[in-house]
Amino acid sequence: MAKDFFDEEYEKQTQSSNKSGNDSWFNRPAPRQEQVKPKRPLYIAGIAIGMVLCIALGWVLCTIVQGISFNYNTDGSGASNYGGEILDTVIKYLKENYYKDVEDEAWLDAIEYSGTALLQKAGDRYSQLMSPQTYYDFVYSTGSTVTASDEIFGVSFVVEEGVGLYVSSVVANSAAYGKLQSGDIILKLTDIKKKDGSAPVIAGRPFGEMVVGEWASTVITEVISVTQSATFHVLRFGSEYEEGYKVETVKITRQAIKPVVTDYPYTFIEFYFNDEYSNISLPRKDKQGNYKIGDGEYSTYEERCLDQLPSDTGYIRITQFMDYVKTDEAGNPLYDSKGNIITVSAADEFLEVMNYFKQLNLKHLVLDLKGNPGGNVSYVCDIAAMLVTDAKLTAAQKLTVKSNDGLLITSLNMAKFNYTQTYSRSSSYNQYFGNVGAKCDIVVWTDGGSASASELLTGALTDYGTAVQMGVTTYGKGIAQTWNELPFYGTVTDMSGNEIEFPWAIYYTVASYFSPFGNNIHGVGYTPQSPYNYLTTYSALWQAANSYWKA
Repeated sequence: MAKDFFDEEYEKQTQSSNKSGNDSWFNRPAPRQEQVKPKRPLYIAGIAIGMVLCIALGWVLCTIVQGISFNYNTDGSGASNYGGEILDTVIKYLKENYYKDVEDEAWLDAIEYSGTALLQKAGDRYSQLMSPQTYYDFVYSTGSTVTASDEIFGVSFVVEEGVGLYVSSVVANSAAYGKLQSGDIILKLTDIKKKDGSAPVIAGRPFGEMVVGEWASTVITEVISVTQSATFHVLRFGSEYEEGYKVETVKITRQAIKPVVTDYPYTFIEFYFNDEYSNISLPRKDKQGNYKIGDGEYSTYEERCLDQLPSDTGYIRITQFMDYVKTDEAGNPLYDSKGNIITVSAADEFLEVMNYFKQLNLKHLVLDLKGNPGGNVSYVCDIAAMLVTDAKLTAAQKLTVKSNDGLLITSLNMAKFNYTQTYSRSSSYNQYFGNVGAKCDIVVWTDGGSASASELLTGALTDYGTAVQMGVTTYGKGIAQTWNELPFYGTVTDMSGNEIEFPWAIYYTVASYFSPFGNNIHGVGYTPQSPYNYLTTYSALWQAANSYWKA
């Protein structure tokens, strides 16, 4: 499978809420339960604005490396030698001694679940065994949008275990819009109700309320996945508050929303250059054509404080570095003249938007990677090529990053196989920004939800000196995963509704990745320099960006 994939963990739980019927809170593949047990109590007093938030629901860096066999045997004594026999015995007991026959579908679910549990409990928490249907859906994702009938909360978040849920973004016109905002930390849920009015029951325990920090991430996700309404207890930081923070209580019920009507219906790119060139929700205008801010119809324009956008600056947010299969109105995949399925990637969309940037003769770019959990390594490298140049490097530095293919964007080191793979691209920076000046023309915003591919892009931009980072320390994931197809097949339903044969696949950690200058940030992340660190609100980020360019 000649496809590169780069994300924070193969669980589509934090996909953009723009996806069809998939609230970004709850899109889960194979089940991954943890023991339901409370953790130590939560203490708010020690929470700092700049804490590094740990992603439990996200994506993983992943790449396919051609020409290398990843199959190897482990020698030595111990459980690794007879572990297979133990599992075989468990299966035998289930087949021969269980009081009733196990249905085929249940067997497949059990195999996928147990294979994933084995990989993760052995230490590779980013891994997964994918059944044929899971693997097919993974390879052939679609990029449709939310429909008016979908009921969602409309929140993307990352889990800080022991603390709460960190809100990365809120979907325009959703139930949470105007109630929750980026940077909020959800500490507690009370009055939790399912659609029938009862409290969710997980592993025999009712959850009428939940102190989020006391529970494992999978328990939190299972509760929220069946929750129709709840009261959210939210910790919100801000200099305007007497103690620097406040705790708000808001009741939110899932509701249907209408997607933003736009001439630029991108899946992975949100942007605002001016009223004409934009695909975000805007506030209403008065009779004089001026925006009516605060009239009760909250918009993305307001939430992200885009009234502070300078006239020569463009704003782009990348939600993921992924792709989707292009389909017709009936949902059938479209094919090119060679019979290949047509896909649309984040890099394709970014290129179109950057052409508008050039057309409007904009000078500066704010690149918003807050809450971006990652995606495809080839796509992020394609995007980086538009945003980096070696014009600021010394002669010695240029020698380390130049190759026949252009400029080095990242390298993957597979120490076990004594192999390194590099990714280079030809720079097109000058087409969009012209000659490099003393100040960076790009500001990149990050937070604790900026992971994997987001960190790769941040590292490339800062190594080449074409961007200044602002916001909060990134997640800190510098390891890579790959997948291999297994010689076992099953029947799946393809995008056209036909039944076809498709293989099982295994998805596992295989490498570390490095920035152009050889930095690996696993467990560390990228931290903005003072005075651009610990900026958690859009208002503070805009003030910093404007001050940087005006100084």
